[in-house]
This record gives sequence, C-alpha cells and structure tokens, in this order.
Amino acid sequence: MNFFFSFLVLAEIFAVLALSTNLLLGVVGIFSVAQAAIMGIGAYTFAGLAIAGIPMPIALIAAIVLCGIINVIASLPSLRLAGDYFIITSFGIQLVATAVFINWSDVTGGATGLSGIPIVEIFGQKFVRAGPFLILSSIALGVVSLSFWLLMRAPYGRLLHAIRQDEIAVVAAGHRVLLAKVGVSAVSGMYAGVAGALYAAYIAFIDPASFDIHVSILAVTMVVVGGARTLAGSILGPLLLLAIPQLLALIDIPSTVVGPVRQLTYGALLIAFMLWRPQGIAGKSL
Repeated sequence: MNFFFSFLVLAEIFAVLALSTNLLLGVVGIFSVAQAAIMGIGAYTFAGLAIAGIPMPIALIAAIVLCGIINVIASLPSLRLAGDYFIITSFGIQLVATAVFINWSDVTGGATGLSGIPIVEIFGQKFVRAGPFLILSSIALGVVSLSFWLLMRAPYGRLLHAIRQDEIAVVAAGHRVLLAKVGVSAVSGMYAGVAGALYAAYIAFIDPASFDIHVSILAVTMVVVGGARTLAGSILGPLLLLAIPQLLALIDIPSTVVGPVRQLTYGALLIAFMLWRPQGIAGKSL
C-alpha cells in the first residue's frame, strides 16, 4: 500500500508540473522545454531554506515567488519570438540551469546532489511516509487545479486562448499580448515552484539529474498524451507515463536496458498520439 501511495504522490507532483507546462504549451501555444529547470530552482530554493532552518511555509512561499520571477526574467527576452526560436531559447535556458545546478556546488551540492532536507512537519505532525504526504500533495494539486480551472474561465484565460489561435488579430483588437504572455509565464513558473518544493520535501534528496532536459521533455509528453489545454489531461498524462516504469518492473528484462526501453516507450507513445489522437486522451479536437 505504501508503494501505491508513493506512486500517487509522484503522479500528483508531476501533474502540477504538467499544469505548468500546459499553460505555456497548450493554452498559449508557447513550446517550452525549460519547465524542469524552473522546477529545479523551486526544489533547490525550498531545500536550501529548509536546511537553514527556515519554517516550511516560508520556504514554500519563497520557492513559489522566486520561480515566478525567474521564469518571467528568463522568458522575457524570448516572448517576442515564436515557433522554433522560442524552442531554441528555452532549450538554452534548460542547459544553463543544469550547468548551474552541477557547478554551483556550495549551494546545490554539485553533481552529488543535496541531501539532509528536513522532514515536513505541520502542527507537530511529521509527514514521513507516503500515506500522510499524499494529503499534502493532494491539497497542493487541488489548489493548483482550481486556480487553473478558474483562470481558463476568466476573461484573461479567453485572451490566452485567442493569442494561441491568432496573435495578430489579438494585437489588432488592442490587447497587450506581451503583457499577457508575461503574466502566464509568471503563473507557470509558480506552478513549477510548487512542484519543485513538493518533490524536494518528499524525496528529501535532489540532484541535477532530477531536473534535466529529459524531465522537461517528459513533462511535454505528459501534456501531449493527456491532452493539451485541459485540466484532466494534465492529471491523466502523469498517471499513465509514471505507471510505465512500474509495469516494466514486472517484466523480466536486464536492468541495463530498463532506461532505454522506458525512453523508447515514451517516444512510441508520443508518436502514436501525434498520428492517431493529437488532442490526447482528454484533449479537445485540434
């Protein structure tokens, strides 16, 4: 049962990351492969403050705010770009962040990672096992999901959808497209900060490999498979893709090929959905 709870906790954490990616990729149409980097900033910020003795709520708020600010700063020069140019820019941001995580060893622990992250404790209750921590991750996912749902139904959400469909027409109508993109970039960064803080608190150990380019691509795959522009898709995608490694564990294959087989499965799923169901499991018709 503890194994199942652990799976659910990780699925909910990556669902928050998927919602962060979905805001950019699905809602606005900005293809970013740097969300894992922002998640890593949130994780390292939360972990560093927690280790320093800062109360958990303050460390969480600091991680969320910092990720929102950094995502805007990192994205601002490239928000005027579109298509392939933004993809290349976000790819560069991801590589730079990974290099910082590896080389800024005094803060991040370098390639060996950062350990000793304190156990989350609220009102004297320690969330050591997966079962109790599932309550925290469920609350976090619920709050993020509710904010996503409200945002999509607000006038601002309709503006974001319009930008994806025809940015020139939105500019001609007198709306500030760049300001709208900056706002959604900030919200997306804050979501990624929540995911990073939860990940650091639950695993109690983080390293640069946890937030590299492969994780960003995994988040994009989760959105595509689950369904872009939908709340349900951002939850179904992580549940499905994180279940694949567990299913592979039931097959008698050498441990040396488990990683390549998993990546091959992810790639095959992505190709299959692009060919036969580009809107994803729960997505709307494209």
